[in-house]
This record gives sequence, structure tokens and C-alpha cells, in this order.
Amino acid sequence: MILVTGATGKVGREAIEQLIGLGLEVRALSRRPEEAGLPGGVDVVAGSPADPGSLKTAFTGVTAALVVLSGDVAGEARNVAEAAAEAQVEHIVFLSSAGVLHPLPHGIAEEHRAGEEAITASGAATTFLRPGPFHANTSWWTRTVRESGSVRCWIGNNPGAPIDEYDIASCAVAALTRDGHRGRAYLLTGGEVLTSEEQALILGDVLDRELSFSVAPQEEVVEVFAGITGDRPAAVTNVAALHSPQVPWATPTTAVKDLTGRYPRPYRAWAAANAALFG
Repeated sequence: MILVTGATGKVGREAIEQLIGLGLEVRALSRRPEEAGLPGGVDVVAGSPADPGSLKTAFTGVTAALVVLSGDVAGEARNVAEAAAEAQVEHIVFLSSAGVLHPLPHGIAEEHRAGEEAITASGAATTFLRPGPFHANTSWWTRTVRESGSVRCWIGNNPGAPIDEYDIASCAVAALTRDGHRGRAYLLTGGEVLTSEEQALILGDVLDRELSFSVAPQEEVVEVFAGITGDRPAAVTNVAALHSPQVPWATPTTAVKDLTGRYPRPYRAWAAANAALFG
């Protein structure tokens, strides 16, 4: 039995569909099982990594897990690790972050580094997947594209190689089902280097619309992030790291090809598949 947490998110849902397609037994952890809408045959159980009590049931009979967390990543990882250790889970694939490799200290890196340490302490074999920005992050632009044909970018305009969530899920499935990935960590990127402005140009081309582009000042982004999380110091460091030209995902890696045997999906494919989001 393979357990997937974060089962209704972009990566978790896609990973479940691929695992079911391989004929494997899958259990999904969901806060609201009645609303999960997952494929038939999936054992959907109620719970959350934030609720240690629910994890004991979720991990019963599980041999491997894909762990996708949100919110308090470090705390949730500790909860997962304790439940996995009690259940004697053999292998955990943990969706971490490329931020752990960033030369600038920042909150995202710290919480995911602590998450990796907690998962390691479970005693299970581990595989760490460390993606940079997702293609889906550009869905942040939906409102302004719809309302004014504009893109207001929060992460600067430095070049990077964003990755499709489908590729992340495929890498997770490969790590769970194929030999040679235990004890490994992979920096996951897409195959093409793009600035945010270049992504906006591709999106505009797909939508057949001319989109204006601007970069929000870091001070404005800090206020937005601090308003969401309530943690202003972390917002300051996270924004500085995202705007840095030293991001670890600035150069494409071969990890997606190495894990899945195929090249990563380009941003244009994501934009075409999700054009309806932008009106």
C-alpha cells in the first residue's frame, strides 16, 4: 500500500492517478474525503499531517509514502515521521524544495530543511524531490490577466527553469516504483530557461492577447506575503531569495529525464492546457 498526503493538490492528485494506472494499491489522506473526487479504487481516509491522531490510521499497512505538505512543513514532517516510524514504513518520497540549496538563508529553505531532517529521522529510506517554481505558479496572474490584460510579477524577472507539476508527480511515481532512487535527492527543473516576462509572452501568445508586464517592487511583495502568513521576517528573507539571481533552478537539470525517461513538459504546454483559467 502506498500512502499519498496532499492528495487533492496538483502534485498529489496527479501522482495518485499515475499510481492507480500502474495497478497499485493507493491510500489518500484528505481533510475532506467526501470532496476529494479521486479515482475509483483509492482508499481515501480522513486526516491531515497537522493532526497526529489521524496519521496512525493512515499509515496502518503502508509500505511506502509520497509526502506532500503545506502550512507548517517542519511540524507536519515531524508528525509524519513519527507515524511512519511506528508503522515501519520502508520508503518515503518527500516533496521538499529547491530552496534548501539556495545560498541565501530564508524561511522556505529553513522549513524544508527541517522537514528533510525529520523525515530522515523516521528510519525509512528516503528520496527527496526538490523542485523550483512550478509552471502553475503563473496562475497567480489570472485575475489581472482577466481584468486588465496585465501580468504583475512577484518573484522578479531573473531567468530560471520552472517545472510542470505533472513532471514532479511523474518523478515521485518513478522514485516510489523503480529501483535506484532510495537515499537520493533530486533538484527538479523544467527543460527551458525563461524569465517571468518570457513566460508572460508565451501565455499571451497562447491566449492570443497582448499582455503588459511589470515586476512588483520587493517592498510591495513583502507586504503581500506578510499579510498572507503573518510572518514578516520570513516574508523579507523569502522575497529576497526569490529575487536573487543565484536561485538553484537557474540552470536546467537532467533529473526529470533521469527519473522518468522523458524530457520535461515546456511552459507552453502548461499554458495551453490551462488557458481557460485566464478567461
